[in-house]
Amino acid sequence: MKNLSFLPVLFFIISCTKTTNPTTIPINIDTVPVIKTDSTYIQYGIPYANMPDSRDVSIYQVNMRVFTPGTFQAVSARLDSIKALGINIVYLMPIYPVGQLNAFNSPYCVKDYNAVNSEFGTLDDLRNLVSLAHQKNMGVIIDWVANHTSWDNSWITNKSWYLQDAYGNIVSPPGMGWSDVAQLNFSNNTMRLAMIKAMKNWVYKANIDGFRCDYADGPPSDFWKQAIDTLRNISTHKLLMLAESDNTNNFSAGFDYNFGFSFYGNLKTIFSNNSSVLSIDNLNTSE
Repeated sequence: MKNLSFLPVLFFIISCTKTTNPTTIPINIDTVPVIKTDSTYIQYGIPYANMPDSRDVSIYQVNMRVFTPGTFQAVSARLDSIKALGINIVYLMPIYPVGQLNAFNSPYCVKDYNAVNSEFGTLDDLRNLVSLAHQKNMGVIIDWVANHTSWDNSWITNKSWYLQDAYGNIVSPPGMGWSDVAQLNFSNNTMRLAMIKAMKNWVYKANIDGFRCDYADGPPSDFWKQAIDTLRNISTHKLLMLAESDNTNNFSAGFDYNFGFSFYGNLKTIFSNNSSVLSIDNLNTSE
């Protein structure tokens, strides 16, 4: 969630593979083909065929607001530098419009699951970024905030989609202190289906390659299984699913990865207490 300030420093990466960096060819987004798939979704662009094996992934996290100058175009301009680090997956922190009611300007306070935050650019800018990344043999995953929405998200009119107190008032996530967001009700199947539809929408309309799922311990495991099973049925894409969690049940739900919280904590201990680096080997074995 919004207080994980260490994330730009840490990413647990399993391993990475060497790939040939193709010649850069500017992409005109108006010429990228649009492929009709069914009556509900239209596929923009050509699905990326070179997604790495999940054991060979190296992820670079982009915090849009601090990635100077903080736009999709700026990220596009830096893709060669990112690629040179040995990266094959670019992860974009939340790209959605941010709520304003009772809000603190947190990107994890999502006002619209289906729109791009104009602060970063347009949908076409995002599409161009994804297309350029694919051309350079890198996939793109985006943040997904499933547990809660902003108080001015249009979903709020569907009161039954949200958790309520004994007086019928919509509440924030219990016990978390996140007063800027409203807790969704995962007992409501209509809300679940709307959430999954929104996730599928990004796969088709922006041709993205997976999701980093914020606070994955919030929604129940059976929701994640329902969502991931549905996403895996998109046969044209090999999607990567990353859970911000260390719950091993996530693998049964279909996630490819959990967060390496313990690894990060172990590194802190090594540096702050002058502990043995051999503890890394022990942790790798236990995990």
